[in-house]
Amino acid sequence: MWKTNKEWFAKWFDTKEYHILYGDRDDNEAGELVEKLHDKYGGNLTHILDAGCGAGRHVLAWSKLGYTVKGFDLSPESIETAKLKSRKLNLSAEFKILDMRSLLAEKEWTGAFDLVTNLFTSFGYFENTEDHENVVHGFAHALSPGGLLVMDYLNFNYSKTNMVTEETIVKGDHVFTIKRRLFDGYFQKSISYFDETGGRQTHIEQVRAWTSTELIELLLNFGFRVDNVYGDYELGEHTQNSPRCILVARKL
Repeated sequence: MWKTNKEWFAKWFDTKEYHILYGDRDDNEAGELVEKLHDKYGGNLTHILDAGCGAGRHVLAWSKLGYTVKGFDLSPESIETAKLKSRKLNLSAEFKILDMRSLLAEKEWTGAFDLVTNLFTSFGYFENTEDHENVVHGFAHALSPGGLLVMDYLNFNYSKTNMVTEETIVKGDHVFTIKRRLFDGYFQKSISYFDETGGRQTHIEQVRAWTSTELIELLLNFGFRVDNVYGDYELGEHTQNSPRCILVARKL
C-alpha cells in the first residue's frame, strides 16, 4: 500500500490520470496570486522564471502582465499543455522540459532572472537532502544579485492538524481512492485508481514535512535573506493555522 518510489514524480506527473485528478486547478486563483505579487514586488521585475511550472498557469498570468517569463517542468505532458495554452492566448512565454535538480547546470540562465517562483509545493519531493540543496542552489544560480525567490510550500502545522486521512474523489469515469499520512518526515499521499485497461494503479506522492523555520534555514545556507513569510494566497499573515508557507527571499 505504501511502497514508495524515490523518483515517484517522474512517472506520476506524466500520466493521463494525474492531469485528470489535478486538471481543475484554478487559473483564476493563479492569476490572483500573481496580481498580488505584481502589486507588492513588480516594480523592479522584468525577467521571471517559474520552476516546476506544471501546465503553466502562473507563467501565463505573469506573461499577461507584460513580463518576460520562462517556465520549466519535468513532465513533457505538462509542458506541451503549457505551450498549447500560450499559443492559444498569443503570449510569448517560453517553456522547457527540465528536472529542477539540473537547474544549476543551465549556464545560459546564470543570473538571468529578477524573480524565480516555485509555487504550489513544487519542491520537497526527494529522499536525498543533497537533491533539495542542489535545487535551492539552482534557484540562487538563476537569480541576479538582489533578485527575489518566492517559494510556496505547505504549512507543516496546518497540514498535520487538518489532514484528511482517507477520501474518494470522482472525476468523470475515474474514481480515485486517496489516503494520507505523516511518516518518517514526509507527508505522503497514496492515490489508487483503475486505468483504462482495468488495471489497478497506485502512486505514492511524498513531500518533506519541513517547518517554516527549517525552510528559512535552508534558504539562508545558499545566500538568501528571507524578507517575508505569508500564510495564504491573499498574502496574509503566516501563523500555525494558515494553510500555506509562502517565503519571499532575496539573493544577497
